[in-house]
Amino acid sequence: MTYLRIKELAEAKGWNIQQLSWNARLSYSSAHALWNDKPKQLDRPMLDRVARALEVNVSDLFGGEPTAQEGDSQPLLLAA
Repeated sequence: MTYLRIKELAEAKGWNIQQLSWNARLSYSSAHALWNDKPKQLDRPMLDRVARALEVNVSDLFGGEPTAQEGDSQPLLLAA
């Protein structure tokens, strides 16, 4: 299963959600959803802004095979 590594990458820079929001030009609610790996939808421009802010490639925002948390059942949806 794929998961977002945004929180991990942001914390490595010493950032909190507010700093991610500011640096990636996202609303706080969008940054919060990404931080907690619970976005309702992702689109390429958003991923580009986050990757640019974190100074990584878009592919670096994703990881694989996290430990499943109880109650996690929503699939990750990517917008066209």
